[in-house]
Amino acid sequence: MRYKIFICGFVLLLLQYKCWADGYLAGTARVSIKPDSSVFSLSLSGYGYPGEGRFTLKWEESGEIPGVKGLAGEEKGLYALTAEGELRRGRWEKGRLEWKTLEKNTDFCFITVCRNKIYAIDSKNRLWVKAVSGRKWKEMETVHTARGFTSGNGKLYLATDKDEMWEGVPDRDHIGWRKIGKAEQVLGLAVAQDRLYALTANQILWQHPWGETYTPWLKIGYQNGINWKEPVYQIAVAANRLFAVGKEGKLYKAVHSTEGGLTARALALTSGKKTVLVITADLCGFDISMITEVKAEIEARTGIPAEAILVNASHTHFAPVSQGWYTWAEHNQLPDTLYLHGVVKPGLVKAAVEALKNRREVRLYFARTHTSIGGNRSLSGEEALYDSTLDVLETIDSKNGEKNVLFLTGCHAVFRNAGAEGFRISPNFPGVARQLVEAAGIKNALFIQGCAGDINPMHEDHWKTGEILAADVQKALSGQLVEIRGELSWGWDSVLIPIKAWDKEKIKNFKEENSGQTGNLEAEKNVRWADLMLKRYEENCMPVNMPVYVQTLRIGNWKLVGLSREAVTEYGIAIRNIWPDQLVSVAAYCNDVPSYLPTDPHIRAADYEGYGSFFWYGQPACFPKNILSIIVEKIKINNR
Repeated sequence: MRYKIFICGFVLLLLQYKCWADGYLAGTARVSIKPDSSVFSLSLSGYGYPGEGRFTLKWEESGEIPGVKGLAGEEKGLYALTAEGELRRGRWEKGRLEWKTLEKNTDFCFITVCRNKIYAIDSKNRLWVKAVSGRKWKEMETVHTARGFTSGNGKLYLATDKDEMWEGVPDRDHIGWRKIGKAEQVLGLAVAQDRLYALTANQILWQHPWGETYTPWLKIGYQNGINWKEPVYQIAVAANRLFAVGKEGKLYKAVHSTEGGLTARALALTSGKKTVLVITADLCGFDISMITEVKAEIEARTGIPAEAILVNASHTHFAPVSQGWYTWAEHNQLPDTLYLHGVVKPGLVKAAVEALKNRREVRLYFARTHTSIGGNRSLSGEEALYDSTLDVLETIDSKNGEKNVLFLTGCHAVFRNAGAEGFRISPNFPGVARQLVEAAGIKNALFIQGCAGDINPMHEDHWKTGEILAADVQKALSGQLVEIRGELSWGWDSVLIPIKAWDKEKIKNFKEENSGQTGNLEAEKNVRWADLMLKRYEENCMPVNMPVYVQTLRIGNWKLVGLSREAVTEYGIAIRNIWPDQLVSVAAYCNDVPSYLPTDPHIRAADYEGYGSFFWYGQPACFPKNILSIIVEKIKINNR
């Protein structure tokens, strides 16, 4: 009897396994990757213009401190020095600061709080100290004439009237000072986490890694008349949030100018013992090094191989910088490390892990239609192709009918880089389309960016573009659906394209031609490109090829091909034509976005996609004219 029960149980397990092998388990997740208030300001991706930068910093009114001339922060609130000589302390009560006068008739001009002690500088440059809870001040020493004063990590920081920056380590009876660089025209200083911040007289906010000697300051915001309208005169950090004081004692707190909705989303699909992951992110792009780290962490936590994990960027031009742009202005060249390592990377990993946890038994369906949201921005005549294909994958929970959707088409996520919109975090039209698709009864909607390199939206209004796309997704779902069945497999290929970089003499001549043109952003970019290439020669690390990564996920009778770089629209058409009788979708902006991936017409025309963009991306050369045929032939031979 027990033997029969064992056999029956084993048969049931086999049947269940076969059911899952024929069907699928699927799970989705979405995780916010919007920056929090501990990152005060971020540079936005996607445009090299305006030269002054596009920063997210917005000053939001948060009360008043009349007559303030000095400001300092701590975890519980703010300290202020007034023009009448009062020392006041502000504590948050029910969401607002309540002020209390601690002392009157002081001669203090600057104040800071460091490890339960208050340090103050008076009008005669004398430094004083007392315990936070104490009453008696102790004179320590005379310091340089101050223009800014703050503290962090147990150290004091002083900007002088001679534009010098000093770091001081407090001892029992004195301060051990050392000069750490320059800080010009300072109005206020503040410290948070591992950074020093300076507000200067020309209404620019600067950032500097504390303790590093002679490291250049990095601009992270300026009075642009849009999200920074009024001048401010003091800054301080309290509870890891930046505050400033403006005219008539108005107190401002730093917030991000944002439309909201910046997310990382994941779809996990399992059949039998195999699982694939598709991760999407509202980012302009990323470097292969960062994505390699993300995949390695996911693999370590889940066992899913890196080759089975595809990561796609929506390419919104209104997300914070998330990759290296080494020929751009300094404020655009590198991602903010707090944002990249504290928000983006953990967000991608979290989305993947949660999608795996959310897996349920589902049926998969595929639909194809067309959308008219874009058009070719560079070519004309017969060469002005636009792949309007819109592919949709739908998962339907076998028990409760819950639906999730992944949709793919190729169009740049851009709109007018003007006014308040140009300085605002936004997922652009993909975010609008996802929101509207979900409002129609879908739990999670994922957008995959296709081959959009030379395609721009037809409408300047990104909401209009999103509405059109969402309606087309709904049209696809209400039309003829093909059920997806079969096993999972994946493949990864690196297509190494041989290149010949310019020789040193040509680069030097190019640099000379573009030098001395201050304010000409193209020329300034070209000089930085030349310097980057000459440095590579000096370090003997000039690349001899440029890789194009091709990742293929086969999900039953549907194949998803993901290309690295900004592939132009013709790649989608050409790759689908390799398998005309199969369901094939083609995405770009996958795993690595280090340049454009043009086709022959762009290269012959030497347009932005085929020539100019390679300088903006800091690439050593352009691709050969037959790059399309090289890539397509390689994909055809590998036949993943």
